[in-house]
This record gives sequence, C-alpha cells and structure tokens, in this order.
Amino acid sequence: MAAIDIPEVLKFIDSTPPFSGLTSVQQKQLLGGVELTYVRQGEKLNLEGTRATLHLIRRGACEIRSAKGGLVDKLADGDCFGVSSVLEQNPDGLQVVVLEDSLIYRFQKEGFQTLLQENEEFALFFAHTRSSRLRKLSRAHATDLATPVLQLSTSISQIMARNLITASVTDTVQQAASVMTDARVSSILVLEKDRLVGIVTDRDLRSRVLAVGASANLPLCDVMTHAPASIDPRSLVMHAQTLMSEKNIHHLPVVESDHTPVGMITAADLLRHQELSPLLLINQINRQTDITSLREVCQQLTNLIVNLILTDMKTTDIGSVIAAISDSLTRRIIELGIERYGTAPFAFQFLVFGSQARKDQSLGSDQDNGMMLSQEPTPEQAEYFAKLAQFICDGLAQCGIRSCPGDIMASNKKWRLTQEGWKKAFANWVEASSPSSLLNASIFFDIRCVYGDENGVTELIQDMQSRVAKTSLFLATLTRTATASKPPIGFFRNFLLESSGEHKHQLDLKHQGLALINDLARIYGLGCKRYHVATKDRLEQAAREKLMGLDIARNLMDAWDGLNELRLQAQRQHWQTTGEPSAYLDPTELSSLERKHLKSTFAIIADGQSAALQRFARGYA
Repeated sequence: MAAIDIPEVLKFIDSTPPFSGLTSVQQKQLLGGVELTYVRQGEKLNLEGTRATLHLIRRGACEIRSAKGGLVDKLADGDCFGVSSVLEQNPDGLQVVVLEDSLIYRFQKEGFQTLLQENEEFALFFAHTRSSRLRKLSRAHATDLATPVLQLSTSISQIMARNLITASVTDTVQQAASVMTDARVSSILVLEKDRLVGIVTDRDLRSRVLAVGASANLPLCDVMTHAPASIDPRSLVMHAQTLMSEKNIHHLPVVESDHTPVGMITAADLLRHQELSPLLLINQINRQTDITSLREVCQQLTNLIVNLILTDMKTTDIGSVIAAISDSLTRRIIELGIERYGTAPFAFQFLVFGSQARKDQSLGSDQDNGMMLSQEPTPEQAEYFAKLAQFICDGLAQCGIRSCPGDIMASNKKWRLTQEGWKKAFANWVEASSPSSLLNASIFFDIRCVYGDENGVTELIQDMQSRVAKTSLFLATLTRTATASKPPIGFFRNFLLESSGEHKHQLDLKHQGLALINDLARIYGLGCKRYHVATKDRLEQAAREKLMGLDIARNLMDAWDGLNELRLQAQRQHWQTTGEPSAYLDPTELSSLERKHLKSTFAIIADGQSAALQRFARGYA
C-alpha cells in the first residue's frame, strides 16, 4: 500500500466524473481513509468483506469478467469498479482482473454510501454504471454468435513480443541480417540513444538492398523506414489492427511516449489471436482477383460487425474498423476496375462522403462517393471514367454496401468533377444557401479521400473552409435549417414517438438523435480554422478554438456515444431477428433509469442546438 498525497488525489478526482460534481466538502468526506494500492498485471482483486467497496483506477487497466470468465467490461484511468459489491453484494459474481500494472484508489465503504444518499446525481451515475454492466453481462451470456477468440478489446501488451531485436543506425545491413537470422525474426528495430528512429524488415532487405544490387556494408540508416508507425502499449488489439490496415504494414513497434520501444506486434501475431478479425478480412479482400470472390469474402462483414458490437468495443472504434474495411474494399475494387479497363488516362482521387467519411458507418450503411479528376477529360477519357465508376459502385453494391437512394455516387456524372469543378460546386452551395444547397452541405461537407493523392482534396477542403469563413449568412442559414429538427422530447419530458406506420410508438435513434449531433458538429467544424471530419473530433476542435463551451462539447460527445451504442445494439437485435438493420427503439424496452438517461441525452442535444443558434444564427431571420 502506497502513501497517500491527499492534494494529488483531490486534483485527480476533481477532473474525473462523477467526483468532479461533488462539493469540496463532499470530496474531502469521500477521501477519509482512502488507500492507494499497487497491483500487478494478472492479479485478481478480492472484493469481499472489507474489500467490497468502490475502487478508482488512477493509472492502469483492468477488466471485469463474469463468474464463468466472460468479458463484461474494460476499464482504464478514471474508471471505477466495485459498484456491484457496494450496491448489491455482487450477486452475479463479477471478477476484476488486472491487465497491466496499476495504481488504484480504494475508498471507505461507509463514506461512499453516505454520499450516495446525500447526492442524487452522484447516486444516479453509479446506478447507471451498474445497470450498464448488467446489460453487458446479459449480452455476454446470450451471445452464441460471438466467438471466444474474438478479443479485439484485449490490450496489445498481452500479445506483443517483449524480447526486442534491435540495432543502431550505424550497424550495417550485413550485421542486421545476421542478427535477424539468428533470432528468427522478420524485422529489426533501429535505435538511436535508446529511442526508436527506424525499422528494417525482410521486405526492405529484398527491395532496397538485394533487388538494386546495393552493398551489404551500407549503414541501416540508408535502407531503414524512418520514423515508422508505432503504437502505445496501452492500446487495444483493435487499434493495432486498424493502424496496420490503414498503413498497409505487417510490423508495428510498441513504444512509450518518449519513443522507447517496449514491444513488437506483427500481422502474424494478430492473425493467431483472431479467428474473425478486421485484419484477416482486409487481408482476404486484398488477395481477391474478381468481384465474385470479393462478394463471398464480404459475406463475413455482417458477422464481424455484430461481433464487434457484442464485445462492447467503443462506438468510435467500431466505426473506425468498419471504415478501414470499407476503404480497403473500395481500393481493391478500384484496382480490379483498372485491371479491366486499363490504366487511367490521368490521375484521379476517389472521394467518400457522409458516414464513411466520418468513420461512423454501421450495419446497412449505403454509398456516398464521387471522383475528382486531375484535368478536364476528352469524350473518350470521360467514357473511361464512366465505365470505371460504374464498375466501382456496382462492385460495392454486390459486396454489401448498398447503392445510394439519392444517387450520390461516382457512377453519376454529376459527381465526377475536376478539382476546379468541385471548388465551384462548393462555392455555389456556400453562396446560394438554398434548401438544396444546405442538403448538399450536410452530405458533401463530410469528405475524405480513400484513393489517390490526398493533396488535391486537402486543397479543396481549405478552399471550402475559406469560403465558409467569409460567408456568415451560410453558417447562419445552415444552423437554422439543421436545428429545425428537434430531439423527440415533449414539453412534459415525454418521448415523442412515431404515431403510425411500421415503427409506431418507437424512436428513430439515427435521424432523431445521432444525425442532430452530427449536424451540430458539422456547423461548428465548418466554423473552425482546422478541418476535421469525424463528429467527436469536430466537437473537440470547436472547444479547443473556443467556439463552443468545454462542458457543452463533452456533453454532446457523451450523448453521441450513448446514442450510438443504443443504435448499434438496436441494429444488432433487429438484424439477428429480421435481417434488417433498423435503428428504431421501443423505449418501453429500457429500464426506468435508462429512459431517464435517454431523456437527459435529448435535453443535451436541445441545449446544444440553442447554443449553436446563439453563436451562428443570432440576428438572421
């Protein structure tokens, strides 16, 4: 047990919900008898008897498992456990396993219970935590679909190689190859003053030395990959998979914040760890030689997404995984199209819009895409791009990414433009501020390049941002239009449900919830000096540039996470029972506490809309 620095503990809990909402007197009351414990990786914590109290992770990572060992929740800095033990004597037999060496605060049970009685919001937070974990436990028991080896939320520290093979920048290729051969590894980390500066792989030795007839006496600094992609040891397997997929690499050094290497992850490590994984699926996609085989491979995608939902991965991480797969699929289909129709007559970029651009796709997402051509095509060249675009969009549809009902696809000639053409289109939308322009803004102003040189797209975004900054009327009109749709909550805080049709008495979590936050984030994102496309990134940037209050930004991000989790769970349930990814929810299926939390979420959106109207639309009728 470590000595306690009370001012340091106060400082930490004052920035950690829900303790930050307590008065200073209540905070000090909670800290009476607090203990700081150091626990080692792999330990199981005893939460019985006097140990059955609230714990707060100061630094480290733990996981909560069911009595049968099933994963219930992942915890990190600032997360609490022991709630079940205090509130209900842990009737479900939940266990806490330490994932990495951790420092944990343990509070006195009596002081915590007193605060639960005195502070309703404090008690509501922990009641919601308890309810959420029970829901996760229930899903863990009911998930026949989830495979036991699908552990994307495992810390990479559990599977990374710790016996590092290293060299210095002055070592020769011959020396490095000899060390790699003796150690039977396919890569070597290049260090300078114990800091990672490069990596050399078997592929590098083949392509940069043998293939070009270079000397084996070259120093490694001449052939290594400088400043290679790396990952923090506290990241998850999913993060490693996504990064390796995006960078198309097979070796990923694990480094601390000061670039000191502590481990190595390879594609083989991840594939051994996973039976059904994003990396495996992307590798399979990249190996296919025609649309028919791609379609067969992509039949795994639905099961993969459902598994991701069942593992209770963060919603932003699920979106990133789906986007990485969609991007890889799009690029592979483009390559197959080029193989069929020949090399493009000149360079082009393939653009994605909407949810794929924001990286928040889910089950049943459709296409929104276009092309940016590096020059105005001749009729013959235009015919080439028309055939290629049709091949791409048809291929995506065959592989499970539905065609856009509004025909916002590269196969539509309207959305195959030069950079100048796209600039004019954006300029017209900004300057016109008509209903159709605002509708286009809600789609096309979420933009990302997935194929080709990104520089041209970056210039397009910068031009668009510059025009928006000079046209205050556009943001004002966009704000008034976007906030015209209100959260489904009535004057007496009752849910406003669908009154008829297939979804009578249900809530549309996508259009009545998430889309409203996406719209708010887009408005603020366009008002920022630095462009982001993801919703939470936009909210963070708006707070950073002081366009939005920090509390409002955090509340909206929490609301987005909560609604996204509900939407994904609703889609999963509908998909498994009907084959349709509906995002509608019957609120009677929620507990009273969950309904109260959902109403608070909608109230947060309404507050965010009011703040946006004040900032961007004040003075405009």
